[in-house]
Amino acid sequence: MSEMATEKTSSGIFARTSSGLVRSISTFDTFFYCLVQLAVTFGFFQIAYWVFYPGAQMEVATVIAVVIALLEGVTYGLFTSVYPRSGGEYVPLSRATHPFIGFVASFSNTFWQIFFTGTIVQFGTTFGVAPLFAALGLQLDSDALFNLGLWFDTPPGWFIFGAAVIILFSYQLHRGMRVYFKVQKWLFGLAIAAYIVFLLVLVLGSTGTFSFAGTYDEYFGTGAYTTLLDTARADGVDLLPLIDWKMTLFFTIWPAWSVFFAVLSTAFSGEIKNVTRGQLIAIPFAQIIGGVLILLTGFLARVAISQEGLLAISWVSTITPEKFPLPYPWISMLASIMANNVILTIIINFAVIVMTTYVAASTAIYGTRGLLAWGIDGMAPEWLGKVSEKYRSPTNAIIVTAVIAIITLAVYSFTDWIRFLQGMAGMGIVFTVTIFVAAIFPFLKREVYEASPAKIEIAGIPLMTITGLLGSIGMGFIVYRVIVDVDYGANSPISMAMFVAVFVVGAVWYFIARAVRRSQGVDMDARFKEIPIE
Repeated sequence: MSEMATEKTSSGIFARTSSGLVRSISTFDTFFYCLVQLAVTFGFFQIAYWVFYPGAQMEVATVIAVVIALLEGVTYGLFTSVYPRSGGEYVPLSRATHPFIGFVASFSNTFWQIFFTGTIVQFGTTFGVAPLFAALGLQLDSDALFNLGLWFDTPPGWFIFGAAVIILFSYQLHRGMRVYFKVQKWLFGLAIAAYIVFLLVLVLGSTGTFSFAGTYDEYFGTGAYTTLLDTARADGVDLLPLIDWKMTLFFTIWPAWSVFFAVLSTAFSGEIKNVTRGQLIAIPFAQIIGGVLILLTGFLARVAISQEGLLAISWVSTITPEKFPLPYPWISMLASIMANNVILTIIINFAVIVMTTYVAASTAIYGTRGLLAWGIDGMAPEWLGKVSEKYRSPTNAIIVTAVIAIITLAVYSFTDWIRFLQGMAGMGIVFTVTIFVAAIFPFLKREVYEASPAKIEIAGIPLMTITGLLGSIGMGFIVYRVIVDVDYGANSPISMAMFVAVFVVGAVWYFIARAVRRSQGVDMDARFKEIPIE
């Protein structure tokens, strides 16, 4: 169905003829969003927990993850070009299959993205702020700076820093996407430049210009580094394990959960200027660039610190942290210590702080557009679908997202009720379902497919069918590993309970919303036969 046809029919189905959003986002802005959303700095996790997958090859695992992600990214880009509206998976799934599937999937991803807005900000302190001051404290021999770093990595530090970041990002989003992307472009651009400096520090470490072992001994006594290796060996850790391809495949789960998230730029498809190809260009390109950065970080860390050193640090810092004198095993902290230079320490951790905390802003964008789409369709209170006439932003949805995120942050900071990785299985299932539906879409909606920008074929087979089927196999494996991998940490009883509960709540919400609208005389079946207003 053409957009012109939709414009003609939607006035009698929807309460208004325009959402109020404007197409102000360029393909480059979208690319930057995707690069932010895939969280390059979360690659630090794979370095820190590499030891629990003996024989795994980090670089190979990263390449496998990127290949699966590209299949996912191309499929998403093609699928959303058919239904170029804001709201993520909600519009394509609800229009291509059944509204129930679309809404429940959207409810899950919207919930978890708002959840992550409230939890990711904590990692801005753990990955960046705390290591910054802790390293400066060591380098400047200042207990005050060192202790300040440790304070930031406490519940009060998480909450104060995180709440301030959420409020700041929410204000930028309220001012409109033009303002948000202008700030993001410059600030995140500087952070990328600083991250390249960080990689160069690792390169200098690999050439011997910097020596982690030497600096470690300077701070903690002659022979401290050798003692660190001996401690791990005494615990039975093989610091030079043979290559294990099974473990490499299992380890893929770590880089995968960075590069997969670039597809969430589909949350604002209705606001992209190049609506037919913007996502198809931005998503895969960001996945490739982000994957290369993650691969380089792991490879250079292994060369600069040494494989033995990284594995020993991973083990000792996790199993017997009292025997590891540094407060963090993150490669940003290790690189800061290795370089032993105040300016480089500031540059390295500036990159980490910005690149990590901006992920929270990207998850907030997804949350606001999910709420907006529900409000427009009538699946949530209509005031969530309102858009500011002055700033062309969904102010009410932004406020709700910020409030829920700050409440989540408070619960996450001051209780042990929730865990950071709880949403991985739920979101993974939504990703898998979406690309599988995209794969069969040309056969479900033949006429729509034939008239859409997604009609790209290889030997007569739709490209989205090829990438969707292959991608859903890869994604299905990763989701399976999330559910069974104890070392990954996303399958605790409370995590699995929340994973199921979110889908259940979404299903209940769907039927209640339909019943409420039916009592108000709204023909929801007619609404779901059309794509929403622009």
